[in-house]
Amino acid sequence: MAYERRTWQDQIKDSSGNIIQQGTPFSAGQMNNIYDGLDISHLDIGSLALLAMQFAALSNKELEKIKHQRIIQGQATISNPYGAGSGYFRASDPFVTVSIGGYPQINAPNYDVLVSAQNDDGSVGQLVVYDKTQNGFKVKMTGSSQSVNFLWTILNPNV
Repeated sequence: MAYERRTWQDQIKDSSGNIIQQGTPFSAGQMNNIYDGLDISHLDIGSLALLAMQFAALSNKELEKIKHQRIIQGQATISNPYGAGSGYFRASDPFVTVSIGGYPQINAPNYDVLVSAQNDDGSVGQLVVYDKTQNGFKVKMTGSSQSVNFLWTILNPNV
């Protein structure tokens, strides 16, 4: 049975007991109609609640993605096989390719990378970031150290 909205009327009697207005009859059909309306309203409310929870979950996932694209940190090591005391001439600066796991940087190469050497004994020189892409970047060392461990941080405020 489909719900049909009804306007209920009271039975009205005058002072001598004569019926002036006939009231809406009370029956099992009328009550079943009310229950049909309640079932439909609960179904609508449940569907809206489920939809709201799905949108909230999607929003949380989007916020997590934005958080992971805005600031990412990691650690890497550059090894220089021709470092100080090796006796070999270096043809190019030693470098390492850093892969960004997780979410790609959507506005590459327009993000900033901060690097900080952890074991700088004065022979590291500079750490230069270049070739920034969506999923990684390269860092080269201009000094003569045998190896350098460094921390890197991607700052991407435009996400």
